[in-house]
Amino acid sequence: MAYEKPSCSMNQLDKGCSRLFATNCNATEWTDGLQLLSNWRASHSYPLNALNTTLRNRVLSVDQTAITAQRLKRLDSVLRKLRRRPTMQMSQMQDVGGCRAVVGGMKNLGEVLRMYVDRPLKHTLHKVDNYIDNPKSDGYRSIHMRYRFAGRATASPWNNLRIEVQIRTKLQHSWATAVETIDAFTGENIKFGVGTEKWRRFFALMGSVHALYERQTPVPLTPLDTKELREELAELSASLNVPYMLRSYARIGKQVQGYKNGKDYWYLLELMPSTSEVRMTSYPTRMSDQAKTDYAEAEMRFSNSLNQAVLVSVDSIKDLQKAYPNFFGDTRLFLSSLERFLSDNNLPRNKMFPNV
Repeated sequence: MAYEKPSCSMNQLDKGCSRLFATNCNATEWTDGLQLLSNWRASHSYPLNALNTTLRNRVLSVDQTAITAQRLKRLDSVLRKLRRRPTMQMSQMQDVGGCRAVVGGMKNLGEVLRMYVDRPLKHTLHKVDNYIDNPKSDGYRSIHMRYRFAGRATASPWNNLRIEVQIRTKLQHSWATAVETIDAFTGENIKFGVGTEKWRRFFALMGSVHALYERQTPVPLTPLDTKELREELAELSASLNVPYMLRSYARIGKQVQGYKNGKDYWYLLELMPSTSEVRMTSYPTRMSDQAKTDYAEAEMRFSNSLNQAVLVSVDSIKDLQKAYPNFFGDTRLFLSSLERFLSDNNLPRNKMFPNV
């Protein structure tokens, strides 16, 4: 297999990509900039494959049920990130190529990390973000290791390309899956730090619940007392209809999974928690205007009730399933951890977090 190589210098890349967002960018500059960006993205395939192979071998040696995956950041995601962070240079983006391992629990995760400490890679370890010892305020927890690739030859065309390696537990992965599921079906964009306050707070609290079960550091600004944590979480879970919503989305995702070059592209979902009913109406691409009209009418109908209308495309569901192939099972794990915590009367009244 012939891997793509960078076709320009980092300076040329940054200059070309910066023109993509200029108000006076012309068609030629846009095309040239996208070509540079596409080549740069594809050039990460070789170093990504190399680091993912090492990751897979290491995690499987300690946990044969571990799951590994690799991906190149989607072109539209790259553009969105550059637009969101106007001071960022394209050559400095650290997650164009990324690989991830999901292991059974903290014991396995610790063993894998020790391998990277005891047997460091030849690639340059640029930065480690330990979001387990220092969780993000939104509840995200994982280990990120950022490498600069070092090829066998000093003149390797892939030298210094950046690859991100993530390691997380199944519980941490279930949290990320639930966030992606809510974002995919509701457009909340919790992953990018936006969305409604209730959903953001709910996931921050759930990050602390998972930290509690894994006996790790809690999420900042969440209750350390288990009773307070449970009371606030129970209130949010009920007001957001979390179990019903996630189960409905997972079920719908499984239905749409069978879509293969069919005529339907848009799906209008009408969720009615009081009767546990889910209505689904599908529309071909040519009827996108009708789908949006019906969606607006459903939203008006449901404005004074707990019912919810969602308009989702096949592409967004497929993207979710591609990034999280077992999202149905991972969603169930997330919900079981929520329901277990809310019903577990054996948890002590006082704080359970270590070293707090």
